[in-house]
Amino acid sequence: MLKKGHMKEFSKKHKINLSTEIIAGITTFLTMAYILIINPKILSDAGMPYEAVFTVTALGAGIGCLLMGVMANRPLAVATGMGLNAYFAYTAVLGMGFVWEEVMAAAFVSSALIFLIAFFRINIAKAIPESFKHALIAGLGLFLVFIGMQNAHFVVTDPATVVGIGNLLDPRALIAVLGFFITALLVARNTRGALFIGIVITAIVSIIIGIAPIPDGIFSLPPSPESIVFKLDFGALLKTSLLPVIWTLFIISFFDLVGTNIAMLTKAKYAKKKGEISGLRETLEANGLAGSIGALIGAPTIITFLESATGIKAGGRTGIVSIVVGILFFASLFFFPLINAIPIEAAAPAIIMVGLLMLASIKGMDFSDESESIPALLTLGTIPFTFSISNGIAVGSISYVFLKIVTGKANEIHPAMYLIAMLSILEFANIF
Repeated sequence: MLKKGHMKEFSKKHKINLSTEIIAGITTFLTMAYILIINPKILSDAGMPYEAVFTVTALGAGIGCLLMGVMANRPLAVATGMGLNAYFAYTAVLGMGFVWEEVMAAAFVSSALIFLIAFFRINIAKAIPESFKHALIAGLGLFLVFIGMQNAHFVVTDPATVVGIGNLLDPRALIAVLGFFITALLVARNTRGALFIGIVITAIVSIIIGIAPIPDGIFSLPPSPESIVFKLDFGALLKTSLLPVIWTLFIISFFDLVGTNIAMLTKAKYAKKKGEISGLRETLEANGLAGSIGALIGAPTIITFLESATGIKAGGRTGIVSIVVGILFFASLFFFPLINAIPIEAAAPAIIMVGLLMLASIKGMDFSDESESIPALLTLGTIPFTFSISNGIAVGSISYVFLKIVTGKANEIHPAMYLIAMLSILEFANIF
């Protein structure tokens, strides 16, 4: 956190004032409020009660944002990560057969590791090739696009070709298509809160034509989270089969956090002359602690949202922005009747758009070196086509190590990549 004198100097230099910070916080909240709608729908597919997930999603984001504001004093807003919640539900639970209580324990460990790495100043970010990192994030983006298209009934199962296009005359598909064009228009015009506004407009249309129910009311007490709070199965951590889940949650969230936090802090003028980023360690500590607390209450893998950029663009520079976002998440607990009336078809376009934002990481892949680009391509393609992030990590790491060795570039391989590749081979051999 900036000391009082430094804060005064920084405030003067960047013309910070309280009203600007508050407006920036409101702006950031509106751009990321869609997580309140989408996260319960995704995690309920993993067997978690929808109503309880809504409550812990708001609580986890609220607590996490307060921690970010107090511990790091940076304008970064946090909540359960899009993509990571999809991995949680569709890969770890529905694909690998774990129950959500076991995967929640894995999420707790992965976030605790991030906190410890930041606290003890351990630098492992350089151990992983840049192209591999960017391919993972881009592959996760494609994964989200695929999930969004399924929720929109645009992509369906086809016995002849595995997947095919859905019935676009289905009213639910038509609503999703309408929502996509509305959301795309708002995003293309750089409208603040585009995803949230797109969801709301589409939901209203859904209610008018009878696809979605009319809300029971506007306000209510928050649904009880008792059924999922502190229900983690720590005993499952003794299973070697859970190691790939812990590893995947850790490595994806760590890369995402390092990349996002550096980008946001640079945008907020916290970058120093020598490439150092002021407050990076503190933000990672806040992220790790928030993620650990989130997993305990049932909101897994809390990370920094790229939407923090909207608040920074609005002039936000301090932790006041995060605190404002946290307060608004707490306030949203009392609007469950409105959230509950929103159909998944209205949220699907937002999922697709978030996938687009993550897919932008493909620009960081090195296409001039085939020993970098081929593993990146395999990683990028394997994730959506096998519906598994862990498969993408495994295929990418094995091919990376192989190609570097056979092309005489073994000296470029960090020891950590050998370990990842070895663990991946053991995973494919069903030794875990």
